Amino acid sequence: MDQPWVYIVLFGLVFIVYAKIMPKPSISKGQQNPTIYEIEETMEHFTAELDEQNKALIQLLAETRRDYELQAARLTSRIEMLEKQSGQVGQEIMKLGVTTEELQKQLSRQRTEPLSITPEPRQAFADIAVEVIDDKAEAVQSPMNMKVRYSELFTMYDQGKSIDHIAKKLGMNKGEVNLIIQLAKQEERLNAH
Repeated sequence: MDQPWVYIVLFGLVFIVYAKIMPKPSISKGQQNPTIYEIEETMEHFTAELDEQNKALIQLLAETRRDYELQAARLTSRIEMLEKQSGQVGQEIMKLGVTTEELQKQLSRQRTEPLSITPEPRQAFADIAVEVIDDKAEAVQSPMNMKVRYSELFTMYDQGKSIDHIAKKLGMNKGEVNLIIQLAKQEERLNAH
């Protein structure tokens, strides 16, 4: 009686060992739990969307960088151009200052020089008086007022036209138009005092 029982136990042990040794068959996606399959699909879809968004962000960043570099280059060239124009205007102002000083010196010399009397004093005096009167008449007829001298420019400026438009219309440089407007404003301030 002991023997059949031993055979049954041995047969059970062999069966357990055989079950452990045998490879387990893989479970296909269709046979898995449906919840796990849905989670995997959702995760794959989510990672695909993240990849697309990352690529779009990288492309947008690259475009923004290109636009920034282009704008920076434009601004740098504009600054260089404005610095050059500023230097030219500064030189023109210095020339005007030197010319003004020379004219003031000449005027002061003319005021301090005595009149020379010629053998015909009446005629010489009459000629000088006529010249002075003619000079005064010309000064009255052609005032040095900037707004009168550049009336067309100030008419357009008062109408609200841009400096670019005025410069193109009159065939002048924008810096020159700005300088004339600034000089007229200074002239008005000086005349107001």
